[in-house]
Amino acid sequence: MGVGRALVFALFAILPGVLLSLVGWVLSGSPKTWNNSLYLACYAPFFGCVAAGFYLGWRPDNDVGMEG
Repeated sequence: MGVGRALVFALFAILPGVLLSLVGWVLSGSPKTWNNSLYLACYAPFFGCVAAGFYLGWRPDNDVGMEG
């Protein structure tokens, strides 16, 4: 179940990744031509969110972040 849940979390993390990439593109000045600085502004937030979602889904059930 770990891999399946990790993939579902990664799929759900695509939406915030796309939104953060769009914000990064707009903040970089919305250039018409592609340059290397846009890798950081556009690809890093997208793949970072997908990787974070995969990691959160991969964790075991007993790994609790906050205990009350």
